[in-house]
Amino acid sequence: MKIFRDRNAKLRYRLCTLVLLAFVFQFFYSCATHHSQFGDRKPALIKDDFDNPKNISHSFYLIGDAGNADEPQAQKLLSVFEQRLQKADSASTLLFLGDNIYPSGMPSKGNAFRGSAEQKLDKQIAVTKKFKGKPIFIPGNHDWYNGTDGLREQEKYVNDALKKKKSFLPRKNCGIDHIDINDNVALIVIDSEWYLQDWDNHPKINEDCDIKTRDQFFLELESEINKSQNKTLVLAMHHPVLSNGPHGGQFSLEKELFPFKQRVPLPVIGSIINLLRKTTGVSPEDLQNKKYNAFAKRVRAMVQDKTNVIIVSGHEHNLQYIDNEGIKQVVSGAGSKQEAARAINKNDFSFGRGGYAVVDIHKNGAAKLSFYGLDSQGKEALLFKTQPLAARPKHNLKEYPKQFPTTKDTSIYTAQMTSKGAAYRFLWGNHYRKYYSMKIKAKAVSLDTIYGGLKPTIAGGGHQSLSLRLADKKGKEYVMRGLKKSATRFIQSVEAFKDQSIEKDFRDTYAERFVMDFYTTSHPYTPFVVGQLADRLGINHTNPMLYYVPKQNSLGLFNEDFGDQLYLVEERPTDEWKDLASFGKPDKIVGTDDVLANVVADEKYEVDEKAFMRARMFDMLIGDWDRHQDQWRWGEHKIDGKVVYRPIPRDRDQAFAKYDGSLLLLLMKMPPLRHMKKFTADLKSIKWFNRNGHPLDLAFVTKAQEKDWVEQARYVAGNLSDADIDRAFENVPDEVKDQTIDRIKSQLKTRRKHLERYARQYYKILQKTVLVVGTEKKDKFVVERNGNATHVKVYRMKKDGEQLVHDRTYHAPQTKELWLYGLNDEDLFEVKGKGNRKIKVRLLGGQDNDTYYITSGRKVALYDFKTNNIIDNPGHATAVLSNNYALNTYDYKKPKYNVFAGYPMIGFNPDDGVKVGGILNYTVNGFKRAPYSQKHAFKGNYYFATDGFEMSYKGTFPQVIGRWNFVVDALFTSPNFSINFFGIGNETKNYQKTVGRDYNRVKIRALRFAPSMQWVGEMGGSFTTKLAFERVKIANTTNRLVTFLGVVNPDVFNYNNFADVNAEYSFENYDRAANPTLGIHFSVLGGFKMNIEETKRRFGYGEAALGFNYRISSDGRLVLATMLKGKSMFDDGYEFWQAPTVGGDNDLRGFRNQRFSGKTTFFQSSDLRYDLGKLRTGFVPMTYGVFGGFDYGRVWIKNDASNQWHHSAGGGLWLNGVNLITAKLSYFQSSDGGRISFGLGLGF
Repeated sequence: MKIFRDRNAKLRYRLCTLVLLAFVFQFFYSCATHHSQFGDRKPALIKDDFDNPKNISHSFYLIGDAGNADEPQAQKLLSVFEQRLQKADSASTLLFLGDNIYPSGMPSKGNAFRGSAEQKLDKQIAVTKKFKGKPIFIPGNHDWYNGTDGLREQEKYVNDALKKKKSFLPRKNCGIDHIDINDNVALIVIDSEWYLQDWDNHPKINEDCDIKTRDQFFLELESEINKSQNKTLVLAMHHPVLSNGPHGGQFSLEKELFPFKQRVPLPVIGSIINLLRKTTGVSPEDLQNKKYNAFAKRVRAMVQDKTNVIIVSGHEHNLQYIDNEGIKQVVSGAGSKQEAARAINKNDFSFGRGGYAVVDIHKNGAAKLSFYGLDSQGKEALLFKTQPLAARPKHNLKEYPKQFPTTKDTSIYTAQMTSKGAAYRFLWGNHYRKYYSMKIKAKAVSLDTIYGGLKPTIAGGGHQSLSLRLADKKGKEYVMRGLKKSATRFIQSVEAFKDQSIEKDFRDTYAERFVMDFYTTSHPYTPFVVGQLADRLGINHTNPMLYYVPKQNSLGLFNEDFGDQLYLVEERPTDEWKDLASFGKPDKIVGTDDVLANVVADEKYEVDEKAFMRARMFDMLIGDWDRHQDQWRWGEHKIDGKVVYRPIPRDRDQAFAKYDGSLLLLLMKMPPLRHMKKFTADLKSIKWFNRNGHPLDLAFVTKAQEKDWVEQARYVAGNLSDADIDRAFENVPDEVKDQTIDRIKSQLKTRRKHLERYARQYYKILQKTVLVVGTEKKDKFVVERNGNATHVKVYRMKKDGEQLVHDRTYHAPQTKELWLYGLNDEDLFEVKGKGNRKIKVRLLGGQDNDTYYITSGRKVALYDFKTNNIIDNPGHATAVLSNNYALNTYDYKKPKYNVFAGYPMIGFNPDDGVKVGGILNYTVNGFKRAPYSQKHAFKGNYYFATDGFEMSYKGTFPQVIGRWNFVVDALFTSPNFSINFFGIGNETKNYQKTVGRDYNRVKIRALRFAPSMQWVGEMGGSFTTKLAFERVKIANTTNRLVTFLGVVNPDVFNYNNFADVNAEYSFENYDRAANPTLGIHFSVLGGFKMNIEETKRRFGYGEAALGFNYRISSDGRLVLATMLKGKSMFDDGYEFWQAPTVGGDNDLRGFRNQRFSGKTTFFQSSDLRYDLGKLRTGFVPMTYGVFGGFDYGRVWIKNDASNQWHHSAGGGLWLNGVNLITAKLSYFQSSDGGRISFGLGLGF
């Protein structure tokens, strides 16, 4: 390529300058060292008295990555560490923070390396001999090298050696474990490598765990963190969520020169290697890795606003303390290896040699951290100490009145909060807004007196309500839930914000005020009606009461967030309430997760389907759409050798909702909101109303027929009289008993008449895709096809014979698919019979060796792990044997609706003018998903400057062959759609000032269809092979450059058809999508294109791009971003519009679009971006910044004599909304003049 010829010395000079600049940043920014570093070099202040042992509640001794414990240097450290441990009392815990056996974990018995592995563990176990506390080993990434079998071997070995259970955590290869150390201290242990592993490589990874998905893991972690809110919580895991060592992209000067262990000096090359490691994240053990980064961000978001949490980790072979944005991260991974590290933030510390850490927890909740290493004499030396956690806040000594008026006239909102103008009400509705600021007379109570006296325990962890748990003297729990909810909690719970802590940022914004107003769509006082209605129908329920709870001494520290408001107080369904009649007087009360686990553990567990269906019909009657799994508790009843679960519904605040307003009703049709249905006399969409409850209904209602649903609908309608409804609504405050309540009662009475229709409709929805789930024991599935019917019987295979546990016939076309899950143990599947076989049957064997006898294989597919299964398949069913964890594992939440979603787009530049458009996505969620079954994206843009538009389609069909996706692209441009053309060459002229912009505009009508196969990797790489067909016509428009004789091939004014084949590899990895501070993009493409009619018009082409985003400042506020890209044609058979170009928003930003065309192009665009900080807009939290940019580039043509390089320089402003979307306004100047543009995204 000409781009590399000697005459292009200027290009090489610029490239060398860029490389040198990157090396300078990398080299001098690499300040990691082995000696101690201190953030501000000031002595750390210890505020609390930790010297008195009586003040210490518990101590944690931390050492990690001690897997080379048999080496001499490690032995010296462990010997000193052992002396430290011998001084510890029983109120202490020793944490080995992973990588306990280098290099490959614990092999099986008989393996040649087993003895060495045991020796390494024995050396670590030996230091605990005189330790009075509890030692705990947790796994690291090296401990996973022998898979789950190796972990089990290590767990058994450690437990046996220490003669204590729970010495290796988490147990049974599960992802998380929790220990209440004492009343003041809690410990959560996470196997972070469990999360980071490719589960397809470990089919039995969660075989003995209740947690089967990563989403479940995060729900469990969030719950455990909330439960520990009154304690000092130590969160222990091998991988840190913050790091200033090599895994965090910080390298020493030594590492720049000697990047490999062989100690061969490689200056420059070493910097390149470290730069690539820092940006690509190709190592799954580096924080920049996509999966690791996602894990770390999610954990950080959960603890960032918690003042009682300290995270302790290993992984990095050094000692670090990082205090950043509320995260307290301790790294103690220098047990047997050493790596340099940095201290970046003002309170940070780092030490790149051997050592360990001690965390002392004060009885007042404070924590002291001490790091120790070895001095020159090999003795223990204190390196650093600090107090990462302050004492728990003391009870405000302010005395509140002990006596209160018996009643209080008050409201939920102020009048100002509900005062809205006419335009607002037209767009967003009236809702039940006025009742939120309407004063009512409520009973005022002291917690000391109600229900025999209640004591606050912990604040609730809900995503909307501000709730407080209360307990009486017998341990019975109540919930005190504010009628005034939290908008910021709800915003934080939105999926888009789960990896960032944004609650504080959204306070006092329009977004918060809007959500607070949206809450008024729920009537605040109808929850006090529901219990009495449910009681008439024999449905279990809580018994909410309305109270005004003043701030009072009984609330203690909770006075800060609670009190002086209206509250709903009700029983919290726990075992202590098993004697309560409205809970059905069960033997035990459990959560939904327990029920889900038990019903598949053994056939003796079952859900009372009639009771559940009745409760669900009641949901449809009162319009309660929010019936996800956490809205239920379950009464456990032991009946005739069976354990039967009956539902106890809770949280009824979405009943009788009112959604109005012209714009709001339009937005409510969007998929995220479509299930939120207005309460009216009739329910219009049974399907979407039940979206939240649908997965649980499929899981728990497996035997019922349509007549059973109808029976419960009739029961509800027939046993709830008008008088019952009228009496129930007497429970609302007198002040709100008006025409609104009358309307709700009237609608409820009318709606009652439609219940049978709802039942029939919903039954049909449930029958479309049916899940038949066996147990974790041996099951037998017999499937018989007969006409349009498919008969399914399920037996439990026991020693004394077979027990029939499921017997149903499913009919087409009502049922489209049957998913039969065998789960664990050795299961038997038999498929036989004849008929039309219109129902698709999917057999999923699950773990262990399963047996299949399939004589009727049409529309039958079996899925299983690659184990020793027996498959007798004369019916030729489709057999998919793979270790695809997600495909083979039962997840009751897997059935999902297909959804439409879309969003608008806007932009501006002088060539296109204002650009408006949008994207509409249709996502199909079938059985096989990665992460969806199909995705259809429709995109359209209209350009005001040319009156042209373009429409495109992209269909993605994941994993049609292995990990290869099938992708279809299509493009259509209107006759007025335009591009620019200034001629071929590097020094073409721009006559815009004399002849206007239209002179260089080319109207191009195109149709493109391009199927492709695409492999997508987990780390950000993809490889695509594409075959394309194009039909193109250029408009012969007068007074345009292209119409002048000899400028272009005249055949272009006719339709031309082209075939194109190409292949592309690309890799992209950024720390965040909207405003990246660190990352890389690389792509290379090669192809061949030919005119189908004139085959001599053909050419090959190649294209390559490389881009970096690099933090110059340690806080990421100053970022260097650069993109280099080149393209070349390998023959002369291309048309003018197919030529490579430079110019426009994405390369030479001071020039018009497609300003220069040639045979070969190259450009580099670079920005220096600075984050100016947060911007309080009153709408949503924003960050904003400025950037300055410089571009250079050119084109080459055959026999080119031009030596000119084109430049543009400029800058602009950018605005980022909560790290989700970035808008940019820029101005760039070039030899052609200035150019202003606006758009979404930063471009590169």
